Parts: sequence; C-alpha cells; structure tokens
Amino acid sequence: MAKMKKVIIITGITGGIGKACADYLSSKGNVIYGISRSIVGDEKYPTYCADVNDYQRITEIFEEIYKLEKRIDVLINVAGYGIAGSIESTPCDEVYKLFDTNISAVVCLSHLAIPYLKQTKGNLINISSVGGIAPLPYQACYSASKSAVEIFSRALDGEVKKDKIKVTVVLPGDLKTTFTSARKKYIEGDVNSIKRQNRAIAKMEKAECKGQDPIIVAKAIYRILKKKRPPLRKTVGFVYKFVAFLLRILPLRFVNFLIRHIYC
Repeated sequence: MAKMKKVIIITGITGGIGKACADYLSSKGNVIYGISRSIVGDEKYPTYCADVNDYQRITEIFEEIYKLEKRIDVLINVAGYGIAGSIESTPCDEVYKLFDTNISAVVCLSHLAIPYLKQTKGNLINISSVGGIAPLPYQACYSASKSAVEIFSRALDGEVKKDKIKVTVVLPGDLKTTFTSARKKYIEGDVNSIKRQNRAIAKMEKAECKGQDPIIVAKAIYRILKKKRPPLRKTVGFVYKFVAFLLRILPLRFVNFLIRHIYC
C-alpha cells in the first residue's frame, strides 16, 4: 500500500533553504504549501503572501490549507533574516523586529500547528543555525535568536512528545544563499571600530559565499521525515558536526577566545 503524501507547510519558501526544501520534498511526492512575505509570481507551489508576524492571517492560512487537504503533517519554520554590526550601533527597533521574526513567529506558528499535528502525529521542524551555538561577534542578535530557536524546540519537545509530535531543530552551517545579501548592516563608531566590524562581517560573508548549497538541508530534512524517531537536533554538514562536538567539550572561555581571534 502506497504511503500517503505528507502535507507540508514551509515558511520563507521563495528563496534559500525554504525553496530548496519545497523543491526537494515536492520531488519526493509531498504536497507543499508556502508562506512568504513577498511573492515574485513564479512559485511552483501554492504560496500565501503573509508576514509570519501577522498572527491572524497565519491562522486563516492554516485553516484554509486544512480545509483543502483535511490534514497537515509537517510545519517547517524557515523564515528569518540577519542583522550585523555592533550592538552599540544597532537600532533597538531593528532588534525587536529581528526577534519577532526569528523566534516569536516560530513560537506562534508552532502554537497554531500543534492541534493539526496532533491529528497526524506529524513533524515540527525549526531552522536554527550553528551560529546559535557558536555565537559570532557583530552578529550577536542573530546568534541569540537562533540559540532561542533551539532552546524553544527542546522545551517544546517535552510538551508534545505525549501527542506523538516529532520536534527537530536543524542547525545548518554556512550556506550559499541570498540570506547573505539580504542581511541588514548597522556599522557605526570610530574609525577603528568600523574597521573591526567591516573586517569581521567580510570574513563571515566570504565563508557564506563559499558555503554549501541549501539542498543539503533539504535532503537532511527529508531523512528526518522518514524516521520513526527523528533526532531532536540535527547539525548539517560534517565540518559543522565536528564543530558542534568541539563546542561541547572545549572550555567556554577558550571557545570565545578562538571565535574572537578569527573574527576580531
């Protein structure tokens, strides 16, 4: 008997990880629905134009998809963005916006998805980052928001395990996507401070531009969805798995020294 296709909702579907996941998971026979703040007009999948912070609209979208498909099996929270620059030069309004999108929306979408996922014993997958466990100078807010995604996911797992909902937080490393060009930068200060910030951010962006294709994340998520007991945390890429291992065993002060030495 053929397995039923999964109905999968993906936020941030129009680029990067979101688009890679949509393309790959669709190619495996799944039904994809997207949510994106902007739609360019050539999406391959039904895509709803909405800000993930618009709780009322997102609620309506979930209801519409459920009405069409009679089930929701998977939510993949991808939508997010980055800001770079010193904390001193970053406007507080931008900090609030970043945390609203990167973590508050993840919490609220999870809240909306849980009643549907209870019915299907489905998967809830949240995209964090290796930057959440190896926090980067001049990307402090982004790193903190991604760390929050992991902690939230781990706590949520304890709440929904009894309902057979499977939670996984995925930690990609450097990827070659439009995320790099979309990053907002706030660089101010004296001449030396500006030089330090520009040098650190340039190193990060160089690594991203040489990073892996986001298809590696899509393939990892596909493997997660096939497992009866998927991992709670999945670091993507051999190098980053090794980095994650080192971060668990090395003294915190030494880890911070290494990161500071690399970027500052």
